[in-house]
Amino acid sequence: MIVIKSPIDLEILLNKIRGNNKKIGFVATMGALHDGHISLIKRSKEENDTTVCSIFINPKQFNDSNDLEKYPRPIENDLILLKEVGADIVFLPDYSDIYPQNYIEPEINLSGLDNVLEGLIRPGHFKGVALVVKRLFECVNPDVAYFGQKDYQQTLVIKEIVRQFKIPSVIAVCSIFREKNGLAMSSRNIRLSAEQRERASFIYKMLLQLKEDVKSLPLKEALNKAENILLKNEGVQIDYLTIVNQQTLVPEETLNLGKSSVALVVVDYFGVRLLDNIYL
Repeated sequence: MIVIKSPIDLEILLNKIRGNNKKIGFVATMGALHDGHISLIKRSKEENDTTVCSIFINPKQFNDSNDLEKYPRPIENDLILLKEVGADIVFLPDYSDIYPQNYIEPEINLSGLDNVLEGLIRPGHFKGVALVVKRLFECVNPDVAYFGQKDYQQTLVIKEIVRQFKIPSVIAVCSIFREKNGLAMSSRNIRLSAEQRERASFIYKMLLQLKEDVKSLPLKEALNKAENILLKNEGVQIDYLTIVNQQTLVPEETLNLGKSSVALVVVDYFGVRLLDNIYL
């Protein structure tokens, strides 16, 4: 495993690999790696000749400075995990590597994807995501980049960036990787106590029930039932629970089974924001 900090050194190495007609896969992370990240790297290794994993905590996507300060940074453990899973290259840029002094932010139009749901709660977040993804893609220029379905809105933003800037990379969205109790894996889960983490299975159970309920109940009634399931749990506040079109994020007024819909939920559970979703 090669650890590289300089974008120039990374470019030189990847150009050599590319010159040998090797396919490059990429997994972008902010560290604090868990089995969800590892699953993305494993898939990249299965489908590519070389896998690059980046670790960069991007300040531009944090609209809350406290959230940025609290974000875990177990870099030594992350490197051990990456070596064990067989990542070929780890890219560890500094802030000045991603946003040098002469960096000029490009004009980015996210077609409204940044103004709803997470975008309403975290203003500027998706612009920050778009900026860093564009920069990382410029550094790595991967054939395929792998992202998790858990951050569903983010995957749409990334696809929009690829389309808008004609980036020649394929975006592979991978299924949510879950803990044994069904909780979607997230770097934030470590902020829960062991008991809270176990009890947080109620989120996925609610989504499974909602998927069944929309088959027989009116949409509004099914959503009300789902909200009640969530609120029965101590320490829960619902940021949002909604059913939207998979491509546009426009809320569905009625649901036709087989239509491209997804249920999205964000729960504040004892002060920790937990995201999850399920295709309907």
